[in-house]
Amino acid sequence: MNIPQIDPTSRLPIFATSVAFAVALVLALPQPVEIGLWAVGTAVGVVLSWIGFQATARSRPPVSLRRPMERLKLGSLSGAAGAALGAFLLGMLVFLARFEPAVRARFVARLDEPGWRPWVLGVESSILEEVTFRLFLLSAVAWLAGRFLRSPEGSRPFLAGLLVSTLAFGLAHLPAWAAATSVHGPLVAVVLALNGLAGLLFGWVFWRWGLVYAILCHFAGDVVIQALGPRILS
Repeated sequence: MNIPQIDPTSRLPIFATSVAFAVALVLALPQPVEIGLWAVGTAVGVVLSWIGFQATARSRPPVSLRRPMERLKLGSLSGAAGAALGAFLLGMLVFLARFEPAVRARFVARLDEPGWRPWVLGVESSILEEVTFRLFLLSAVAWLAGRFLRSPEGSRPFLAGLLVSTLAFGLAHLPAWAAATSVHGPLVAVVLALNGLAGLLFGWVFWRWGLVYAILCHFAGDVVIQALGPRILS
């Protein structure tokens, strides 16, 4: 029996991803939201989504339609993997706080935030970052690498996309640390290593299971770190 395949270039996933990106952008931008800035960001999200799905269709084997129980299983596995990663990274941050006061300071400053704040941060960061770094960047690099390597659906294009997107993901987190403390070699290495580990997991989940599961994995990890970090490190 032929198993129906998901068409990543159809309008529905592109539209749904663009809408999710626009909503996440509302949560991420300073309040009250400046409409012009939000409109520009949303337009960028639409372009990233369209290019990402086109590149995915040309570089990754088609993903089969899954039954509800299988989707529930993969969603649970994604969430559990993300939560485990978040717990591990939080443990590493607790250890590093002994040597770098800025680590503790970043979390202690957020101790008085309302209880819903970590969930909002998890939603906006998981959607915006997975669309940007996995759907767009990983897929685009894998597609380009496949054209040069003449193996559009092999493992080497995926590895190229995974490494580039993971490095970019780590570098994107450096400015937040630079705003909190002076940037030096060991701190850069730690930020790249910890975020790189997360990027590798999210990239693998995206490539094997799909964008939704990468978002779930990222969301679970963020919630663990953002909800428990201020209390453990205070």
